[in-house]
Amino acid sequence: MGNFASSAAHLRRHADLAGVTASGICLIHCLLTPIVISLFPSAIPYLPGDAWLHRTLAAGIVLLGAVAFVPGYRLHRRKPLLALVGTGMSLILTVAWTGEGMSRVLELALSVSGSMMLVAAHLLNRSFCLQCIACGDSKACHTTHLN
Repeated sequence: MGNFASSAAHLRRHADLAGVTASGICLIHCLLTPIVISLFPSAIPYLPGDAWLHRTLAAGIVLLGAVAFVPGYRLHRRKPLLALVGTGMSLILTVAWTGEGMSRVLELALSVSGSMMLVAAHLLNRSFCLQCIACGDSKACHTTHLN
């Protein structure tokens, strides 16, 4: 049983870092692509712009984010984080599937907002996990009883 507990702690410790990394890459992509296009219009043919690719990347980020979020959430159970991660994921998926029908400014604003929400949710998830671990008893941890 000690080995399983050690593996679970290891997963919790690194899962949110993977979620932050994926969400951060998404954020950087959303911010840099318009800049690259503005500064280097000749690069447009070389940039992946296919809707299928963006949808696949968005689905991958959301899936990785969900898988990375769950282990920590199961420890501290802070419900407001569910709203944050859910809203961020919804924004990313909305832009991926309907972005062509939006203005570029709205598309960028929603993409960046969604990515920032996911980064924040993973960082908060990690910080709450560290608080619970510091308590030493997740069943009686004070952070699990906050609304």
